[in-house]
Amino acid sequence: MLDPPGRNTAHPSAAPAKRLHSPYHNEIQRQLRDVFSLTDFRENQLEAITATMDGKDVFVLMPTGGGKSLCYQLPAVCTTGRTHGLTIVVSPLTALMEDQVSALTAKGIDAFFWSAETSQLEVNARLWNGDKKPSLLYITPEKLRASPSCRNLLEKLYHQKQLARFAIDEAHCISTWGQDFRNAYQGLGQLRGDYPDVPIIALTATANQRTRDDIINQLQLRNPAKFIQSFNRPNLKYVIKRKKNVLADIVDFINTEHQDHSGIIYCLSRKSCEQVSGQLKERGVAAEFFHAGLSKEEKNRLLEDWKGDKFRIIVATIAFGMGIDKADVRFVIHYDLPKCLSGYYQETGRAGRDGKPADCVLYYAFKDFKTICWMIEHSNDREEPLMPEAVQRQKDAAREVVKYCANISECRRVQVLRHFGQDFDERDCRRGCDNCLDDRQAVVEDVTVVATSIIDVMQAISNMKGKITLPQLTGVLRGSNAADIRNRGWAGIAGFGTCKSLSKELVELALDRLLDLKILLLTTQRQHNDFHHEYVEVWTPLVT
Repeated sequence: MLDPPGRNTAHPSAAPAKRLHSPYHNEIQRQLRDVFSLTDFRENQLEAITATMDGKDVFVLMPTGGGKSLCYQLPAVCTTGRTHGLTIVVSPLTALMEDQVSALTAKGIDAFFWSAETSQLEVNARLWNGDKKPSLLYITPEKLRASPSCRNLLEKLYHQKQLARFAIDEAHCISTWGQDFRNAYQGLGQLRGDYPDVPIIALTATANQRTRDDIINQLQLRNPAKFIQSFNRPNLKYVIKRKKNVLADIVDFINTEHQDHSGIIYCLSRKSCEQVSGQLKERGVAAEFFHAGLSKEEKNRLLEDWKGDKFRIIVATIAFGMGIDKADVRFVIHYDLPKCLSGYYQETGRAGRDGKPADCVLYYAFKDFKTICWMIEHSNDREEPLMPEAVQRQKDAAREVVKYCANISECRRVQVLRHFGQDFDERDCRRGCDNCLDDRQAVVEDVTVVATSIIDVMQAISNMKGKITLPQLTGVLRGSNAADIRNRGWAGIAGFGTCKSLSKELVELALDRLLDLKILLLTTQRQHNDFHHEYVEVWTPLVT
């Protein structure tokens, strides 16, 4: 499954950067070689570095693993740029900042992470006293917004002309159009007014055109140099599967395709993470769960153990992985539906960062869409409730994922890259997704008979005061001889067996479409044994 014939597995860093004629070029090349132990730049890195050293505002969009961090780390250790002093890196990701500071320190670069746990004594020693300041200061947007000491420091450095630049990592978090919107990022819009002479470099791995425009507007970037890279990750293979016998399928997939490989399994909820990791262990697959409910110490231990290959598979909520630098992840599995295509792209992008082939598998069931909608409406994690229009935007984003999963004919890359405004020729997919691997000829089929049969069945079930699940409804439509259908007397109702000549896949797609149109509804009922069953209902006006 890892390497279909004809797949292009070239690493995105393969092409050497062209020489730019700038007064900083020699120092940039020297620091690349001597400090970062690299010989070539990846696409757009040199251009972005040169632009920020020239004092320009810069917008950088690079896919996960594309090398965004070098675009602000290397300029921070150069002395020939138009601005001098401290590079302030703003990021929402504590684990990433700790990782980067540790890695920079190992390279001999003076970097400092001002966290909530940092003592005032250490802050004074590193940032206030003496002339020697770090090259990079890492802070969260919350620290920047809420700490008077932090603001006083920036004010002092600004007046001393010792602020080289602001680097806003994960810049999509400032956009209300994005799924990762964070209130604290809104305060970053004040940086331009408070420090008008300090250039800003904004970086993200996931932003469509609307989100890109919003980032530039919110940060008040002035005529920014823009570096937009292709979203295509040619070494990743995308596969969508119906959500049936998922655990058994995952175990077989890992044992046959990814024995001793590192992987991530994403779930929607903390409870699901714990259940899935436990069930995998019962089946002989070593996996640990990771979510926001764990203590900081537990998170750090799990992260270090996973990165150090003490265990291979981590089962996590989507909060895990942003900025985590583990290059050899060979597969990413979505046990549940992602909340949006941008998130799906970013999460799958954590696989294959070393440029080698990797698998991305998404298990799809329409009921997950209903769960996501409920989570959007009832989330308690936000400082403020979402406005109604934001709720609707997030639901629409989740519905876009449903349509992506239900589209069994169009290249997956074409669909995902179209979301980001990029045209892609499906021939360049090189059989790198399930739809391009499927050699069946796509045909357009009228499923009106399926829709009318569904209404007939639901009418009959309603008249019998019965309840029916989605699998049972599929079975009735296809004339199943299963005992639970016979015993309920459904074998003789109107609509039974009317779709016998159609494939199960087509019937399921028709059901998904009617659910998406809200002609059919899913309702959850708790049984006496505390199990939850989901039943299909039809929009009331259609059943009279």
